[in-house]
Amino acid sequence: MVESVAAGLSASTRRAYRTGQRNWRSWASGRGLAVFPARPGDLQQWLTVLAEQDKQPGTLRSYHSAVAHWHRELPGANPAHDPEVLRLLDLLAGQAADRGRAPEPPDPLRWHQIRQIADNAHKPRRNQPGRRLETPGQAQRRGDIDIAMIAVAHEASLRCSQILALRWGDVDVFEHGGGGQVRVPHPTAGQQDLAPISEFTAQALALIRPPDADGGQRVFDFSPNTVTRRIKAAARDADIDPTNITASSPALGMAQDLNAYRAQMLALRKTSR
Repeated sequence: MVESVAAGLSASTRRAYRTGQRNWRSWASGRGLAVFPARPGDLQQWLTVLAEQDKQPGTLRSYHSAVAHWHRELPGANPAHDPEVLRLLDLLAGQAADRGRAPEPPDPLRWHQIRQIADNAHKPRRNQPGRRLETPGQAQRRGDIDIAMIAVAHEASLRCSQILALRWGDVDVFEHGGGGQVRVPHPTAGQQDLAPISEFTAQALALIRPPDADGGQRVFDFSPNTVTRRIKAAARDADIDPTNITASSPALGMAQDLNAYRAQMLALRKTSR
């Protein structure tokens, strides 16, 4: 680590950063990848491999911070602060938390499954006091909320804590259609990340917004257990096995949808040459 970059850090932080930077250099150089400056996609692969080696979320964040600090004096954007790198870091932490609660890793919810959930979300359930069946109005309202929650968690890659932290002031629905965006906090970056949402999800959120909602009001005023319970129930109603469905499943599905899209685009480019 060059002295100008290391200046002002404590001895313990310098040691931790040297460990993280040494790990990155060894991994990247061993694969013939650019070490400095790093490429965001290579950093994503590195973090994924570390997670597969059962490195704890705290270790992943420490190593990530080391590489981010190493690049801080470079002109232009810091590759370690690329939105996709930060989103993956949060996703891996969420997966680790879910593994602590369940014997199997969470199953993803892909976009086609979310549309399947939307088609079945308004079936009345026996979740009223005394196991009474919901009225059509109750089922409609509950289904609308479930659709909006699962869709925005998927498209914005939200962890459970981020689902619950979402405020109406974080949601922008574009006028005259065309989707919208949500502001998602990323503690490692110290700022909010803008995530685009489709017209389907923007309309789902607009449908459940109270007429008198203010910007500081939570969009989904639930407990963490309620988020998981509702996502599981929505999957079950759509004939999707709910056993390993968790609050992380929509975000995991988004990661797989993005990978599938990139693979498809790569194949198209190859065939067009």
